Amino acid sequence: MKIVKSLLLGSAAGFVAVTGTQAADLPVKARPVAYVKICSLYGEGFYYIPGTDVCLKVGGYIRAQYNWNGIGGGNQAYFAATGGAQDRTVNSYNTRHRASINFDSRSQTSFGTLRTYAAINIDNENLGVVTVNPTRAFIQWAGFTFGHTQSFTDVPGTPGDISFKSLTAGQNHSDTGANGTNQIAYSWELGNGMTLNVGADERRTKPISNFSNNVASVGANPTDSIHGEQYPNPWANFTVIQDWGRAALSVIGNPIHSVYYGAAPGAPGYATTASCIAQSGTTWCGYPEDRWGFAVLGGVDIRAPWAGPGDHFGGYFHYGQGASAYAAGSLLTSPGLFGGGNQLALGVLTDAVYVNGSGFELTTAWTVGVGAEHFWLPNFSTTVYATRTEVSYNDTVINNRWFCGGNGGTTQNIVVPAGVSCDPGFVYWMVGTHTDWYPVPNFRLAVEVLYTQIGTAFDGAQISLSKAIGARPTGLYTAKDQGIVSVVFRAQRDF
Repeated sequence: MKIVKSLLLGSAAGFVAVTGTQAADLPVKARPVAYVKICSLYGEGFYYIPGTDVCLKVGGYIRAQYNWNGIGGGNQAYFAATGGAQDRTVNSYNTRHRASINFDSRSQTSFGTLRTYAAINIDNENLGVVTVNPTRAFIQWAGFTFGHTQSFTDVPGTPGDISFKSLTAGQNHSDTGANGTNQIAYSWELGNGMTLNVGADERRTKPISNFSNNVASVGANPTDSIHGEQYPNPWANFTVIQDWGRAALSVIGNPIHSVYYGAAPGAPGYATTASCIAQSGTTWCGYPEDRWGFAVLGGVDIRAPWAGPGDHFGGYFHYGQGASAYAAGSLLTSPGLFGGGNQLALGVLTDAVYVNGSGFELTTAWTVGVGAEHFWLPNFSTTVYATRTEVSYNDTVINNRWFCGGNGGTTQNIVVPAGVSCDPGFVYWMVGTHTDWYPVPNFRLAVEVLYTQIGTAFDGAQISLSKAIGARPTGLYTAKDQGIVSVVFRAQRDF
């Protein structure tokens, strides 16, 4: 028995010894290394870039959008380029699919936070047309903003992303949220949620047109005779953000200057030299005296927790002379919407007009809009909004029939009889609603229905077209207010 016991104990000791030796030969598992550390200085989603004190956040979204009576951005087919002809040559259905990614980096300096931000959209529209658009690329430091970003002059209370998140590309409000603008700005924090911002943006303009040698066509902006950008547009903005909501007021200056006059005909008394006649549109011919246009933009977005959690309402008002891209809308263009029975609603959008030998006549425009969003459930809401824009020309332009060839010899594709008042002004108004469902966080399913109407100042007049628009033939048309309905569906996941 003692022999057996000794053998068992010896075997056990040998096994332990061998096992211990093998364990000692195995590599020891290293403690995990924190290659990426959470950065809590700037909110959720930021991480330190390894080896630096820079915090980085990566985000973006994937979007699928389907439009009826609208193009990829969702803007309505109220002008020729988007199918305003409404015939069998145009597309009523359109899609756009987008991948968007953004990078937000920040670090602390003795002058405050140094921030850089970049965002890139990659869009795939009908027929596989792919575009790449850097929508943001800016630096912020010590109160300054340099680069390409949303303009500080954009105000709340509009259908855009800043307030009511319409699915369509808003036509009649001053909005740079989708694509941004090049600018330089400085911001003063005044306390109590108030900020004063001043700066200059890359110019947003509508045509400055010489109606002496202009060719106008239905549903397209007239020929632009602008001098070109000599300096950016200066502006000032005051913004307040508090518990009740937010409001903003912006003032913008827009320089009005053109290229040279052409040869006669022109304004009464306009006489050209032989040199100008021989070389029209050159320095021999002179040019109108430079002027300044302006716009005032105001808007408010008010929280309404008494109506329901997340509810809010608001509105905006824009007014300008010689600054239609701000007062009428960044994306708005000259309308040309055809109806049945050879009916047509048309208008002309400009910043200013002139004829050879005259000065500038500034175009007046104003826009007003209201909206509200109500949450039926914490993840289910409905938004309604309405806007109205009016573009008008003064008596000099209308009474002298500049748009119709009076005092200028304009070559027009739009022929207006002599007995018809020649007023190229128009009204653009729309009313829309969209319903949003967020089945899970950061995932939006939404549908929007929008009605748009063009009110033409030529209403009731008989107008001839000397150029076919799509399959709409030349010949006689009756000017009459026209409307169009568009529908948009969107699925979007943010990350």
